[in-house]
Amino acid sequence: MKTYLAVLKTDIDIKELKEQLKKKKITLKAHYKTIGVAKLESELPVLKDNFNDYFISVEEDKDNLTI
Repeated sequence: MKTYLAVLKTDIDIKELKEQLKKKKITLKAHYKTIGVAKLESELPVLKDNFNDYFISVEEDKDNLTI
């Protein structure tokens, strides 16, 4: 299972997003409202192109997040 971090667009309906993710067998593991990021898990690659209405960008989590 791979983990992805997605930057969310503003003013999205998180319940609607969860339904769309579920259809593609993607799990929403966390929603960080303050920074507008979602943590996702999936066996298959998660592509921004499949979720243009919700995500600004999507990247695989590489455990190298620095601030």
